Parts: sequence; structure tokens; C-alpha cells
Amino acid sequence: MNLLCFDTSLDKTYISLNNNDIFLSRQIKSDERNYHSAYLIPEIKRMCKELDFSLYNLDAIVTNCGPGSFTGIRAGLSVAKVMALELDLPVAGLNSCEILKYASKDNDAVVLLDARRLMYYFYDNGTIELILKDKVEEKIKNRTVICDTSSYNDFCAYQNCRFINFEQENYPLEKAMYEIGMDKLSASNNMSEEFSRAKLKANYIQTPPVFSKK
Repeated sequence: MNLLCFDTSLDKTYISLNNNDIFLSRQIKSDERNYHSAYLIPEIKRMCKELDFSLYNLDAIVTNCGPGSFTGIRAGLSVAKVMALELDLPVAGLNSCEILKYASKDNDAVVLLDARRLMYYFYDNGTIELILKDKVEEKIKNRTVICDTSSYNDFCAYQNCRFINFEQENYPLEKAMYEIGMDKLSASNNMSEEFSRAKLKANYIQTPPVFSKK
């Protein structure tokens, strides 16, 4: 199955494209002029050229619907929906927490992401919930916690947890998305119906960083 996977919701833009047995991936950081999601479409074009691959040969698209950057989620979902419409493809929407949990390779880990306003997304055992800051300690006690930088700074002083800041770990999230997406799509009896672009829904939590234009 030929898949295009991309995530513009988190700390970087993560992209992967596979053409049969050939797998190509990219990670793109923001720079002083643009937020990283601005490079999504140009990079997809470069990857297609590098593989001598036409998007018309895709079988499906996989994208991250958040939680994450407001601008990043909107950019990613817009591209996914337009491509799915133009190419008549199914598109599988994943959430940031399941991607991070999978990429960590720790089956017992939980995920904690800052949702702002003293609230956090907490993910454990396949379930994501929004919790208040004063409820976090009891949820993460004696656990390995995959978190963003903001959550790490808020709770790293806790002594009864092991914290892993994914933004410092350089996880191959593009590969994790490919593997999760492949599993979900392969298990479907009707990809076009189950993974219709109309079913993509965003999970917003934060605004992106602001860069000055030069």
C-alpha cells in the first residue's frame, strides 16, 4: 500500500512517503521566516520527484489531527482534505497522543500535553481526556510520561515519575504515523467509507510561535 503521511501539528513537520518497498521521510523545523507547516506542500513535491512518484499512485493519506498547534492542525487537515478530494483517496486521521505513545516504544507510558489554561490532555490505554492541572499528579504517579516542553517544565520536579520530553528525543514520528496508519487501513473492510475525508476532526490546543518577517 502506497501511503503519504504527514504531521504539522507538533514541534516539526513530519512527512513520509512510501512507494512499494521504498520509504522516504523528512522532518522540518520552523525557521525565522515561516512556521514549519509552510513547507509541507513544497517538501511533498520534492519527495515525489526524488522517488519519481506520482500522487495518483497513492492508496491513502494519513495525517495527524492534533492536539497541537492551531495553525499546524488547520494546515495539515486542509492539505489532507484537498488531496483526498482531488485524488479520491481515503484519509486516516490520527491523534498526537497515540503517535507519541507508539513512537516511544513504551507500552506502559502515558502522554501529557499542555492544553493551556491550566488544563492538559492525558492519554492512557487508548483513551484521551482533558484534565485540570491539580489532577495531573495523581494520574502520572509512578508512570513514564511522554510530554511536551511546556508540560515537562510544569511537572518535572515531581520525583515519583519519569518524564520524557519528546521535543528533545527526536522521535521518528513520520515512521510511527506510517506504521499506525498502515495497521488501521489494512484492518478496514471499507477504507473509503471508514476513512472518508468528511470524518476528519481537529483537536486544537495551542497557538504557534510568532516569528518576525525579515
